[in-house]
Amino acid sequence: MIFNTMILGGETVDIKIICKKENYDTYAQMLKSAGFTISIDADLTFREDNFIQDTVIGKTDEVFEIVHYSKIVLVESFGHDIILHTINKRFSIKEKLFEIEGVFEDRGLIRVNKSQIINRAMIKEIRPSFNSKLTILMKNGVFVDVTRNYLIQFKEYIGF
Repeated sequence: MIFNTMILGGETVDIKIICKKENYDTYAQMLKSAGFTISIDADLTFREDNFIQDTVIGKTDEVFEIVHYSKIVLVESFGHDIILHTINKRFSIKEKLFEIEGVFEDRGLIRVNKSQIINRAMIKEIRPSFNSKLTILMKNGVFVDVTRNYLIQFKEYIGF
């Protein structure tokens, strides 16, 4: 495994590591020796190929909870804030929307518009809407629009 030191304007780049616990120290040591700084808040992510993630850590009312992917109804972005919805709770999470999409795409989560990802297992109803869109009612009562840019991919994914 070869790492090149990433330096932008004389500063090292922060990197987040996503891997199995038993491999974390090895990867951290290799990345640090290559000039990277390890940070949970980094924009750059080092992800182990065979790493399987089942949970996300969410925060609500200053309390952290582990949320299993099967409990996720939808994840949405409001600027820099990412909100994860379950049937009866809302959590703030650190992961970015594209990270959630990448990690859980083979688990039934799919992007339906620029700022929302839904769990296919949590769909209650699908309704046709104006301008070649679909409106989806989720099991927690939230309505979500599938925009034209994501419509074909969504229809293929659910078997329309």
